[in-house]
Amino acid sequence: MTALEFLKLHNQSAEQIDEKASIEHFSSEMQAGLQGNGGLPMIPTYLMDVDRSKIIKGSKRILIDAGGTNFRSAIGYFDGKGEVVLEDLKKTTMPASDRELTKEEFYAQIAKNIERLLLKANDVGFCFSYPVEMGADVDGEVGKFSKEVKAPEVVGTRVGKETLAACKQLDGVDRKIVILNDTVATLLGGMANTNERFSAYLGYIYGTGTNVCYIEDTARITKVADLPRGRMLVNTECGTFKGFVQGDFDRTAIARTDDPNRQLFEKMTSGKYLSEIMYEALRAAEKEVFVGKVTIKPFALRDVSQFLTDGNFTCEFEKEEDKAVAAEICTELVRRAAKMGAIVNSSLAIASCSDKSLPVAIVCEGTTFNKLPRYRQFFEEYLKAILGEHGMSYKILQGEDFNLVGTLMATMVLK
Repeated sequence: MTALEFLKLHNQSAEQIDEKASIEHFSSEMQAGLQGNGGLPMIPTYLMDVDRSKIIKGSKRILIDAGGTNFRSAIGYFDGKGEVVLEDLKKTTMPASDRELTKEEFYAQIAKNIERLLLKANDVGFCFSYPVEMGADVDGEVGKFSKEVKAPEVVGTRVGKETLAACKQLDGVDRKIVILNDTVATLLGGMANTNERFSAYLGYIYGTGTNVCYIEDTARITKVADLPRGRMLVNTECGTFKGFVQGDFDRTAIARTDDPNRQLFEKMTSGKYLSEIMYEALRAAEKEVFVGKVTIKPFALRDVSQFLTDGNFTCEFEKEEDKAVAAEICTELVRRAAKMGAIVNSSLAIASCSDKSLPVAIVCEGTTFNKLPRYRQFFEEYLKAILGEHGMSYKILQGEDFNLVGTLMATMVLK
């Protein structure tokens, strides 16, 4: 039995994912989410009509990027040519990542981390890569933290308001702030870094987790009353999508996760979980496919990357033919993940494309996107095929410090 035959037997091949049906399903979930009828979260960011025409040259902003264990801050502005300049960039640890902090301690630490910048600029852009419920004032209420950040009193507080209050304690200055997440910042980072014309923009994160942001006509965001007419960035939280049929190895791996009924698309594809699916596949192949002695040991996705790059692997194979089949199985599962990623991005591109004569910009960030062998190749092959059927084209945008650059772009909405 070949690797592909084996995966088909367990409903784990890319070929078994119906592109047209999946796009229709995802699109219907988008619409339900925009209408407030379940479906995808489709979170409004209240960032309206942001584009390069709104750039204010020379206006310096305090920029913050808080996520995971790192807290980065800098001064940013657009120079006379409209190009991004970042100054005094510094990386420290995320407050409450090493010990539990009270609400007051948490925000005081944020203010302390940017104290050196307070004399250089006033208004603040804050990329806060944790769940928040956004409001029309482009501030957000903290929903929850991951296990790495220990600040339970911060949950339920408005992160922008509290950050500004803590800064005012240091220098007495009133400021304005805009809050956004990393997917939104990625999209805006790509927008800020190019003068090329595009029909639409997507911000695609494919790393430990996965998510996509896009720009939507507010007339279609009917779950929020009285929105002004225009174009708003929407955080889809598409990792929650349940429309892809699970294979045998998906089900086994996902059953071991916390809350197995949540974040199904993310758990079928993203960097945190994909190695678990591959592990289950190789364990089954040990009984069904391999002909020699094989030792399957637990492994991470970085081990898979090394295996597919130079052949070195934590698992042991008596016969080279089994090792080759194992590499094919892993590669086909990468292909499958890339197809699902391409379907989600294509659905959003089709929904937001304003002019098919122009390409869609897909701004891509994430270690898994950049380092997992052949993921980008497969992703682009499916994108090209799907969008080509709709008379559309695309361009991948990438760059340095897009979270901070996009955060600077977001501050252009501050009046």
